[in-house]
Amino acid sequence: MHKKIAFIGSVGCGKTTIINQLSTIDTVNTDVKSSVDIGKDLTTVGIDYGHIALDEDLSLGLYGVPGQRRFSFIWDHVMDGLWGVVILVKHDDNESLEELSYLMNYFKITSSTPCVIGISHADKASDDVFRHKVMSAIMALNFNFPVYTVDARSEQSATIIMQSLIALGEI
Repeated sequence: MHKKIAFIGSVGCGKTTIINQLSTIDTVNTDVKSSVDIGKDLTTVGIDYGHIALDEDLSLGLYGVPGQRRFSFIWDHVMDGLWGVVILVKHDDNESLEELSYLMNYFKITSSTPCVIGISHADKASDDVFRHKVMSAIMALNFNFPVYTVDARSEQSATIIMQSLIALGEI
């Protein structure tokens, strides 16, 4: 059995990086030099893909999508057959926080969807104010998904996100 997991979030929140940390195969990466100023040199323009084999009968496909709405036609392809979602929100980035609600609606996330929220770029954070903002935004949509601080560059941090998602879906 193959389960499809989408990694979604605003531009630069760490989707490609976390997939690189989790995948047990060389990832397919669709980053190219950005033609507009988005705060970083490279941006995802297609689907990043990684894979985790949990056992001989069960695998997870890791699908990272572009963070820019103009690439939402790619989101539509990833949504088909989706099992679970990891949403990354950049710490102290109000645009990223505002995008959370839009993405949850666009991806048709329900309370039965295995979903985990990761707050990225929080390595220098000294308070929980932004975490409370994220939790409030989720509760305003009548959801109660787990929220973690995640360092997408850390395999250990990425693994905690994935283990939590798997536990929610009771694979």
